Amino acid sequence: MWFSIKRTLKGSHPDPEKSRTENKGIEVASVPRTLVFPLNMHIGAPAKPVVAVGEPVKAGTLIAAGVEGISANVHASVSGIVLAIEKRLTVKGMADCIIIKNDEVYETEAWAERKEDSLTKAGILKAVKDAGIVGMGGAQFPTHIKYAVDDPDSIHTLILNGAECEPYATADDRLMREHPLEILQGMALIKRLFPIEQAIVGIEANKSEAILRMEEAAKGFDGIVIRSLPEIYPQGDEETLIATVTGKQVPAGKLPKDIGVIVSNVATAFAVQQAVYAGKPLITRVVTVTGTPLREPKNLLVRIGTPIESVLEDCGGFAAIPGAIIHGGPMMGHAVENTSVPIVKGTSIILTQTAEEAGLEERMPCIRCAQCLEVCPVKLQPVLISEAYERGDIKRAEELGAMDCIECGNCSYICPSKIPLLDHIRGAKQRIREQRKAGVK
Repeated sequence: MWFSIKRTLKGSHPDPEKSRTENKGIEVASVPRTLVFPLNMHIGAPAKPVVAVGEPVKAGTLIAAGVEGISANVHASVSGIVLAIEKRLTVKGMADCIIIKNDEVYETEAWAERKEDSLTKAGILKAVKDAGIVGMGGAQFPTHIKYAVDDPDSIHTLILNGAECEPYATADDRLMREHPLEILQGMALIKRLFPIEQAIVGIEANKSEAILRMEEAAKGFDGIVIRSLPEIYPQGDEETLIATVTGKQVPAGKLPKDIGVIVSNVATAFAVQQAVYAGKPLITRVVTVTGTPLREPKNLLVRIGTPIESVLEDCGGFAAIPGAIIHGGPMMGHAVENTSVPIVKGTSIILTQTAEEAGLEERMPCIRCAQCLEVCPVKLQPVLISEAYERGDIKRAEELGAMDCIECGNCSYICPSKIPLLDHIRGAKQRIREQRKAGVK
């Protein structure tokens, strides 16, 4: 049975562009000779290396430990030798990384299998923490911290996010079609941490086969409901999803847990299942590699640390010169300047576009059409924040609510003048953080 849900929040309707890969099964990606593991592939403090240059590792070896506070463990995804610990280019810019030479033996750590019925809440949380699991929808917030709320009895609703509203992305769709049981087993484990009254998997209606597969698998679980969501961007945004499913708004400056809700991506639930049932750390993930310039777009199971150039080669390389290579999709993603940038835990899509598709048209002055205001799901005034940022008035940008921006990219997508509104708002947010850290008022 499907449950359709109404919503009233603002959004846009970009072309889904999923036809290239939505019906392509998950393939195992090739593994390069050298892999790069950023120590900051999560929100919070970078992990601290626990291996030395020249030290041998196996697939699953802990190579960097999460530090106190918000942080997460990092594991090797191949066996081999630690070549270097140095700064490398990542999707976040230059960052400290551990470089491992793949010995092509693929020796694996002996992961301790666990039984679900023998795990306490503390045991589940420990398994999630040990595995280095982070939010795999893109945010990369350490999952063990999200689940370790001060008052677990206040959490009454669990939502798994299967919306995957980002154009071109089909990784979650394929994961739900091919591994529905494992995803729901992970959800059942998360449920055990809280007195859950509602457990809902939200999937956009355009993923009809995923809905059917998940619905069939859900018959074996008590209290889990699969719901069909309207197709609107950014349906997969955490706060938008909560509003759609529950009718409740997360107040400005608050978190979902403050209104009794926990949201996790379906891929995160899959990782939880792998950590608990098999003791497996987060060392692989499904990535959609797609776009017009590619010869053969695919959904690939990729080892964390694999450079983007390797997955592009798995897709046959380019049939046309790309105008842009984007990590994270066309709406919220970041263009990468070098394909040596590695796949990380939050990488769900690598998109290639022609120059025309990338919208490299010349910017024009704002025509005051107000379309960016109309599509903003959190009711900001993107063009005013952009203008404040460009003239260096960071205080005004903050007053206009720059920090409330969810970085969905609707404003840049809809702007007829091609003003890089999202880039400006991201810049304003970074300046606000810097000023706050420096104590500037």
